[in-house]
Amino acid sequence: RLSLVNMYLHGFVSPSIFEYDTLTSEDRWDEFADVILANPPFMSPKGGIRPHNRFSVQSRRSEVLFVDYMAEHLDHMGRAGIIVPEGIIFQSQNAHKQLRKMLVEDCLVAVVSLPGGVFNPYSGVKTSILVLDKSLARKADTIAFFKVENDGYDLGAQRRPIAEDDLPQVKAGLNEYLRRLRSGETLDDFRSEVGVVVEKSKIAADGEYGLSGERYRQATGISSAFQFHPIKSICTINPRKLEISGLSPDTVVSFVPMADLNENSIGFTAKQEKNLGDVGASYTYFADDDVLLAKVTPCFENGKAGIARNLTNGIGFGSSEYYVLRSFDNVLPEWVYFCVTHPFFRQAGIRSMTGTGGLQRVPRKFVEDFTVPLPPLEVQKEIVAEIEGYQKVIDGAQAVVDNYRPQITVDPEWPLVKLGEVCEIIMGQSPPGHTYNVEGKGVPLINGPVEFGPDPFSKTIINQYTTEPTKLCKIGDLLLCVRGATAGRMNIAGYSGCIGRGVAAIRSDNSQSWINHLVNSMRDEIYRLGSGSTFPNVKSKDLLNLLIPFPHIKTQQAIVAEIEAERALVDANRELITRFEKKVQEAFGRVWSDSTQSTNRV
Repeated sequence: RLSLVNMYLHGFVSPSIFEYDTLTSEDRWDEFADVILANPPFMSPKGGIRPHNRFSVQSRRSEVLFVDYMAEHLDHMGRAGIIVPEGIIFQSQNAHKQLRKMLVEDCLVAVVSLPGGVFNPYSGVKTSILVLDKSLARKADTIAFFKVENDGYDLGAQRRPIAEDDLPQVKAGLNEYLRRLRSGETLDDFRSEVGVVVEKSKIAADGEYGLSGERYRQATGISSAFQFHPIKSICTINPRKLEISGLSPDTVVSFVPMADLNENSIGFTAKQEKNLGDVGASYTYFADDDVLLAKVTPCFENGKAGIARNLTNGIGFGSSEYYVLRSFDNVLPEWVYFCVTHPFFRQAGIRSMTGTGGLQRVPRKFVEDFTVPLPPLEVQKEIVAEIEGYQKVIDGAQAVVDNYRPQITVDPEWPLVKLGEVCEIIMGQSPPGHTYNVEGKGVPLINGPVEFGPDPFSKTIINQYTTEPTKLCKIGDLLLCVRGATAGRMNIAGYSGCIGRGVAAIRSDNSQSWINHLVNSMRDEIYRLGSGSTFPNVKSKDLLNLLIPFPHIKTQQAIVAEIEAERALVDANRELITRFEKKVQEAFGRVWSDSTQSTNRV
C-alpha cells in the first residue's frame, strides 16, 4: 500500500506493484524491464539467503544477487541506474569478480563514484552508481568513470548546504559520453575534469575487472606520485549506527569481543552471535570489510587489529575500545590494515596516548590526522598480495611454534622413581628486606617468569640483583615456577644466581637433558600438584615425591636426541618468522620510508 501511494504521488496513474521474494522465487523470472532504477537493500535477512539456481553468478551475497538480477532482467534495449556498495566495485571474491566480468562484457557503460555520507543521516556507507545500457554496451569498447567529491551538501549527519557541487559537471560529462556512444562519434577528444574513459580490454587485463575509477585515473597520469593522505581522507572513522536503524531487533549479528581480535594477523573469526535488539548501546558497530583497531593499551601496542569478514548478515558489534575504519573506493581494506599496524603508526600512537595507568588510549584526532601513503589501487593490490603471501608463511611457522609440545611416549616397562631420588631440588627463598637492585651490585636474582626467556629451553635473563643471596642455582639448572598462575612454567638457568620464593632449581648429574624435557612435558601435572585457595603452591615434598619414568640412560639419550632434532626444526620456524617479518617491512617500505614519514613525528 505504501508503494502504491508513493507511485500515485509521483504521477503514476495505474502502477503495477508485485510483492514477492526476488532472490528465492522464480515466479516472475521470465519477465523483463525497459528501465530499472534501484537503491536495493544490501543486507541479508535473518537466516541468510537461499537463492534459486537460475542466477548467472552463484552467490549468497545480497549485493551480488540483486545486481545480477537487474542486469539479467533488462530487455535487449534496457537501461538501469543502480546504487551499489563499494564491495561490488573492487572486492576480490570470485562471485564479485564474476559479476563485474558479466557487467563489463554485457551491459555496463559508466560508473559514478559517490562520496561516503551522501545518504546521511540514514547511512554513511560509501557507494557508487552503475549505469547500464545493453544497447550501448554492445557498441562500446570503453567504460566511463566519473567521481563526485561534493554534491552541494556537507557529509555530516545534518547535510548542510555548501558551495561546492560536482553533480552538474558529472551529469554533463556523463550525458556527453552517452551521446557520443549513441551517435557513434569518436571519443578521442573527449575530456572531463571529473571523468576518465577506459578501454574494456584494460579493465579485463588482470582478471579482476575492477570498477574503481581511481586506479585508471592514476594509470593515465592524473596523479602518479605516492602522496601521503590523512587517514580521515581515505576512511570513514566509526560509521554511524543510523545505517542499520531500520533493521528488526531480531536481526542476527556477529559479536566480536577484544579477545577474538588477533594480534598481527589480518583475519579474525566472529565466534559469537546476538540479536540486534540485545546489543547494548555502548558497543561499537562495524560491517564486512571494515578495519577494527584497538585503541586502548596494551592492545594497541600489541597490534590488535583485523578486517571484518563474513559477519552474520554483514553486521558486527564489539568493544567500545575499537576504532572502526571504513576505506573509500580507491583504498583496499588490507592497505588500511597494514598502515595502522605499521611500526611508524604504532610508535607515534603510543607517544600520543592520553589517560592514566592501564586505561591509556590513542586519541581519535591522532588517528584522523596521521598521514599514510596512498599509491594507485593497482600498486596497493600488488603490495597487499606480496605481503599476504609472506603472512601465510609467517602464520604457518607461528602455528608450528605455538603448537609444538614434545611428546614422550612412556613405556610401561620403564621403572618409576621419585624425582627427589635422581635429582637435587633447591626451593627458592626471597632475600631478606628490600635488597633488590638493578645496578649490577651483588648476585643476580631470579624471582620468577619476569626473568624467564620466551621459550621453555631459552636461558634466563638478568633483571635485578641482590646483595643478600639466599638459595643459589647453577648454570644449566632447570628452573621451575612453583607458585601462582605460572606454576609449571620452566626455563634453563643462564647464570649462577639467587632464586627467590616461587622458583625451584632442579639439578641432575647425569640426566639433566632427560629431566628438562620430561618436566616440560609434565607442566600441567605439576600445576595440579599445587594447593591453596588463591594461588597454586607446589611444596618441596610434592616435587620430591613426584613419580617420573626413568629408563636406561641410552634410552634417555635417544629420546632426547629425537626431541632436540624436532626443536631444531621449531627454531628454524622462529628464524623463518623473523626473516619474513622483515620481508613484510621491506615490501611496505618501498612506499613508506623513514624520511617520508617525518611529518607524523610528535
